[in-house]
Amino acid sequence: NDGQQETPVAFTALAYASDGIVYVGSNVGKVTAWDTHENSCFMQWNADSGEITKLVSRHGQLMTAGVSHRLKLWAVSGVNSLKLTGGGLSHSGSGLVMEDEMVLDGAVTCAEFDDTLDMGIVGTDAGTLWYINWSERTSIRLVSGHQNRINGVAFLPNNLMLTGGDDGSVRVWSLGTREQAIQFQVKDQACTCLTVGLADPVQTSKVPLVAGGYSDGTVRVFDVSKVEMLLKMHPHAVTVTTIAFSADGVMIMSGGSDGLIAVSSPTTGMTVRIISDHRGVAISNFDVTLTRDMDVGVSAPTLWLASSIDRRVSIWSADWAKDFCELVDWLTFPAPAVMPDGTKIIKNDSLPPTLAKFSPDEPDIVVYTGYGMEKLIQFYSLRQRKVIRTLNLTHWGLCMDVSPDSALIAVGISERLLKLMDYHAGTFQDFAGHSDGVSMARFSPDGSTLVSVSHSELFLWGVLL
Repeated sequence: NDGQQETPVAFTALAYASDGIVYVGSNVGKVTAWDTHENSCFMQWNADSGEITKLVSRHGQLMTAGVSHRLKLWAVSGVNSLKLTGGGLSHSGSGLVMEDEMVLDGAVTCAEFDDTLDMGIVGTDAGTLWYINWSERTSIRLVSGHQNRINGVAFLPNNLMLTGGDDGSVRVWSLGTREQAIQFQVKDQACTCLTVGLADPVQTSKVPLVAGGYSDGTVRVFDVSKVEMLLKMHPHAVTVTTIAFSADGVMIMSGGSDGLIAVSSPTTGMTVRIISDHRGVAISNFDVTLTRDMDVGVSAPTLWLASSIDRRVSIWSADWAKDFCELVDWLTFPAPAVMPDGTKIIKNDSLPPTLAKFSPDEPDIVVYTGYGMEKLIQFYSLRQRKVIRTLNLTHWGLCMDVSPDSALIAVGISERLLKLMDYHAGTFQDFAGHSDGVSMARFSPDGSTLVSVSHSELFLWGVLL
């Protein structure tokens, strides 16, 4: 060789043929054929450009699949005659014919085929299951999902749901069929949060605009109806951690990991205001509400809140049409100076998140949970400027949502449970099924569906109360 270090060869896949031959794939794309009677290798060939992850053998045919995203179908009936000649190791690939080839959306991780190798199901690391039919030369996407952590979930009209994740994709799902309808893909960036614009009160079936925050500090606005990205803004120099449309749909508010809040126009793409009150600590969530004709102690038509991971919640009164926004309340919740397990807090340690929501049924109530002296959900009154009641939690919450009729509170916990609590009584029931901590829970606008997320898992629950 020319001085370059050779890649160590490792066997990565194996398939038995019915004629005493074993095919073995390797990490360098070579496939070797072995005579099980003589315990010898009599043939090898370059089947792929990368690691072979799966081999399937049926009746004189061999399918190879690997990290190159390629499926290849080989006719290997002539290989048996090569074995009988006993002519030593063949490097020529004689006796082989590649009959067909397909390219999928990711490295192949699993595959199962029928007895004739005509039809099968193939899975990829892009989170997709494909139906493969070699005789018809077709590949059909059956099931698609996120291969990495899901960071955002939102509901759309027409029984649609939106998800975004670390793989950079924003996906639109049909809740009726449980199938993916649309996918927007951004390369090399994670979609860290999602929000949906104001629904049209007249055309209720019209799909509103969608906005996503990304790990590079950008905000992208999508039109699902036209399946296109309308706008890309760059209001942050750091990761966008949370995002929300204003209640009137005029502005997009985005929070960064540095604590800065940007208020941007989805029509012009301009950032019109930077709010630095939470500077230095990541923004954990936003919530917005219409306060028109409601007595909550402020006169502006909308209220919105921002919470940061240092257990602070700022509440703002806004009228974006008049370029008006002012702070009306600032909440700070105490917490011990140690981790939940009693150890000293070290910089970059992960504490339970700070989460705050406006109560849909009680317009002056802010529902709060976060790390503190006790495991609690607290109800803060804007009119009385104090916590008026609490509910006890058994575990620290990782996520929280309040049902539209304020009957239930959903809390996800690290013990892989989804906890449903009675909003008033505090009684609860735990629901199992997830394989990791439940990091997100969202009620649908009509309250009939609850979605919960654990890493790349997404569960849909029917709410029967």
